[in-house]
Amino acid sequence: MSNRKRLATLVAAIACLALAFPVLAQAAVWKHNGVNLAKFIELSLPGGENFETEVSGEWSGMNCEVRAVMTTEGGSTAKITKYEIKSCAKAFGKMSSCSVVAKEAKGLPWTVDVKTTDLVVTNMRVRRTFNVGCPVTELDKTFTEMHLTLNTPSKITEMEFSGTLTNYKAFGSWTVEGTNSGTYGIG
Repeated sequence: MSNRKRLATLVAAIACLALAFPVLAQAAVWKHNGVNLAKFIELSLPGGENFETEVSGEWSGMNCEVRAVMTTEGGSTAKITKYEIKSCAKAFGKMSSCSVVAKEAKGLPWTVDVKTTDLVVTNMRVRRTFNVGCPVTELDKTFTEMHLTLNTPSKITEMEFSGTLTNYKAFGSWTVEGTNSGTYGIG
């Protein structure tokens, strides 16, 4: 069989599979009350983040109050346009005497991709610097992929996130605020 005939046979087989399994060809998208979203929306996401780092062989860290803003115009993407670290407290381990003196989200907006049951944030980067006397001077960490687990993908009210890097962990949750809670989802 010639290369041209093999290619034609392969293309025909792929076309048949696409017709036989149309669900495979469809990506998950944003929905509003079960209908594909086709307008701009903004989700306010208050919540908390815990971060831990290894300091002299001991996991140490803090709990922070955060607020994110996610926007989308439908389809299979969104953006985190704001990530505000309100306050950090409840330090533990070798960081128990530490306080955050500067904090910022870097590289905003962060891209968010819609998967079948969760969302994935790309290049989520947060930089924190600490007081004099803290055994950690700075933490500038980037998660190339941070998965957001949705409590109910079709009617999102809460998102949990968790990521691990070498000697560093971050995890927490955001709640969808106000009338948007439970009206937007993916599918």
